Amino acid sequence: MLLEFRVRNYRTFKDEVVFSMIASNYDKSERESENVRYDDKFKLRILKSAAIFGANASGKSKFVEALSFVRWFALNSFQSLKNGDPIQVNQHLLSKETSKKPSGFELVFLQDDTIYRYGFEVDTVRVVKEWLWKRENRKEVMIFNRDGEEVNAHPALFKIFRNEFFKPLIRSNCLLLSSAAQANDVNVEKIMQWFRKLRILSGIDSSFQEKMTVSNSMNPEVKKKILQFLISADIGIVNFNIKNLSLDKTDDFDPTIEPSGFVKVNSLPSVLEGVTTTHLKFDEKNGSAEEIEFSMINDESGGTRKFFSLAYPIVEALADGNTLVVDELDSGLHPNLTEKIVELFNSIGNVTGAQLIFNTHGSNILSSKLLRRDQVWFIEKDLFGAAKLYSLSDIQVRKNDRFEKEYLEGRYGAIPYLAEMSDFFGKHSR
Repeated sequence: MLLEFRVRNYRTFKDEVVFSMIASNYDKSERESENVRYDDKFKLRILKSAAIFGANASGKSKFVEALSFVRWFALNSFQSLKNGDPIQVNQHLLSKETSKKPSGFELVFLQDDTIYRYGFEVDTVRVVKEWLWKRENRKEVMIFNRDGEEVNAHPALFKIFRNEFFKPLIRSNCLLLSSAAQANDVNVEKIMQWFRKLRILSGIDSSFQEKMTVSNSMNPEVKKKILQFLISADIGIVNFNIKNLSLDKTDDFDPTIEPSGFVKVNSLPSVLEGVTTTHLKFDEKNGSAEEIEFSMINDESGGTRKFFSLAYPIVEALADGNTLVVDELDSGLHPNLTEKIVELFNSIGNVTGAQLIFNTHGSNILSSKLLRRDQVWFIEKDLFGAAKLYSLSDIQVRKNDRFEKEYLEGRYGAIPYLAEMSDFFGKHSR
């Protein structure tokens, strides 16, 4: 489970922002059993979901891209970058203070009853710093700490560093974590497993998740779970089938081939052409019903297609206890379907500790009573174009306040400033 993410000097983020999935202490009476997973070993209360709000171009998607960049760089920097290749990181360019400084990232997460803290600083040329710590009890122990060319490694927890064959694998533009994974280091492999399970999806271009859902539906047991998910949404589908699907469209695909972690629009052929859905056709006179087949790509709505494409990533996360991050979750979805997805994660039935993190423009979720104050986050830019991130729990509000109304009124910030638009015609008619 993700516990914390820090990022600084990356795209719209100048100063360090901290995103936390640790539940606040004053909200213990608010949906505690549904929305919070308690870890008995570390005495932690971990949130199962979080929503990020903000105006257009405020930095919501850039926050997701930052997390996606960390995932891509950890999994792929050794294999994808040759010696001397530039690192595709983007510093905050609107300040002379930061445009030439390294970008910084740090993740804290829980994996196999161990808390890991991993981070790095990087510019377009080299990895400036990198660190990995683990905590199995009260004390945090260093696995390795890298500062430029110097590496301080734990003799027992990072034994591979002492092997001569490993030294040539270390490159200035490659993470030590990624290099050690190629050498099958045991401790590092646990970290890589967590990164592989971290799903980061675009809510606008659904091609990757379409492929995930269709490909995995070839497994009867998985298809059964996906069908249950669709039926529970009450969108009229009683069954679905995969037809005429060529093998090249079912090959395993990893979106981490793109540095941003997102699949480019139209980079994949649509696999929904091979999907048919089954609905019931009713005879009002005698009360009978018969099945009728729809084409997913031609007959179903855009919202239904998106809901279907998200089905496997959601089912997978809930089954395996993964962290699922979706950029623009509500794009193309009816608000009730968005709430349905959030409710699945914020549920007593979510026993695996699966997490959903998403950004949205849909303020209706604030009045749904599905989110606690510590699950609501805002991003807004200052006058100099730098974004800040803060939680509703950081603001003096009461739990019975009308959050959606007050957010739209601008009391929490993170909404467009539209005062000048009223002068549009006046300015252009002079």
